[in-house]
Amino acid sequence: MSEDKNIVNTKSEKTTFKIILFLSIIIASIGIFLASYYSSIYKVYDSYETTLVTDINGINEVNKNIAQFNSLQTIDIKYAKDQLPNIIKNLSTLRYDLSNSQPTSKYRVDHENLKSGLDNNILIYRQALAILNNPSGPDVAELSANLKTYRNDCMNFYSLLNIKNIRIDLPPTTLSFIDNVLNYSYKSLMMKKEDDIKSQQNKEFISKIDDLSKNFLDIKINYSSYVLKVRKKSMSYDELLLLVDNNFAKLSMLQTDFKNLSIPASTLPTYQAFRPLLYMYENYLRDFKLALISEKIQTLSAVVSPSVLDALYDSSNVKFGELQNSYNGFVKVFTQLKK
Repeated sequence: MSEDKNIVNTKSEKTTFKIILFLSIIIASIGIFLASYYSSIYKVYDSYETTLVTDINGINEVNKNIAQFNSLQTIDIKYAKDQLPNIIKNLSTLRYDLSNSQPTSKYRVDHENLKSGLDNNILIYRQALAILNNPSGPDVAELSANLKTYRNDCMNFYSLLNIKNIRIDLPPTTLSFIDNVLNYSYKSLMMKKEDDIKSQQNKEFISKIDDLSKNFLDIKINYSSYVLKVRKKSMSYDELLLLVDNNFAKLSMLQTDFKNLSIPASTLPTYQAFRPLLYMYENYLRDFKLALISEKIQTLSAVVSPSVLDALYDSSNVKFGELQNSYNGFVKVFTQLKK
């Protein structure tokens, strides 16, 4: 009986050992599998993280290169316009590589945020180039607003990235460049507005002077021929004096209108050329009127020779000749202004 019990115990121990050995093999296999699985997973994570870090470093490097465009608070406009297409091309290449990479689940959100940030990063430089190409264009206000939006969105998406030991943002050089572009556009727009205002003022001045000169030409009359009519009895002295007085009234109105003119700086030569015409013609009319009255008085009391009467108009004739020369000079200056 004792021997049978020993045999049974020995068999039981062998069975237990086999079970334990079998379980150990299974556990070891599972352990090896899990270790191999997680090791491969970590390798995938590490591989994609390396790719992500490489892309981020590339983006940071391109953005830092923007420093070459800045000069204190201004921009080297020509150089920036020449080089910005290369900046855009380099970032677009990084964007293409990023879109073709397959993110792991761990980095999927970072991957999307990086793509969105990079999209806005590229748009920043495209918008900046558009502004530099036409800083005072009709759509520059919209372009400037878009540039600010792209800047803010880019910074926001970049700030959402959560990757150990790596950082991406818009460096101070890029932010300064954006500010300089906006300032350049603002100054150019202000200059254009000033130029538009000056141009409009010039147009208004030209239009008013044109009207004044036409009205002046209508009243600029040499009355010598009218004296002959009076002497031939085809009109009276009083009728001619009335014509002269009417011209005085018209001239006075022209002088008032001329005084009310606004004078842009670029129109000053034309203004200075026209102003003396009004006073020269006024002096001519005064001299002519005095001569005509004198002739009227002399012819009432005695017969006076034509040569004596003609001499009365020497001063007024000289003044009309001087007036005509000045008027011709005004026409030349005014023609240049209109061109």
